[in-house]
Amino acid sequence: MNNWQDIVLSISVLAFNVALLPSLVGTQKPRIATSFLTALFLIPEVIVFFSLSLWYSFAMALLNAILWAALAIQRYAQVKTTV
Repeated sequence: MNNWQDIVLSISVLAFNVALLPSLVGTQKPRIATSFLTALFLIPEVIVFFSLSLWYSFAMALLNAILWAALAIQRYAQVKTTV
C-alpha cells in the first residue's frame, strides 16, 4: 500500500509532466542545455524514489526525465536542420 507522501509527490510531478506537453508537440523548444541538464539532474530523484519504494513518484519522475530528454533530442534535431 502506498503512503500519502507518494501520492502527493506523484501528483505534483504529474503536473510538471502535463506542463511539458505543449513544448513536446509545439515548435518552440527549450535550449538543449536546459533540457539535457534537467533530465540529467532528475536521475538522482528517480533513484531516491525507487530506493524509498515510492513507486508512483518513481514512475512520474522517470517519465519527467524522459520527457526532458525528448525535448533535448527534439531541439537538437531542430538546430541540426537549420544549420
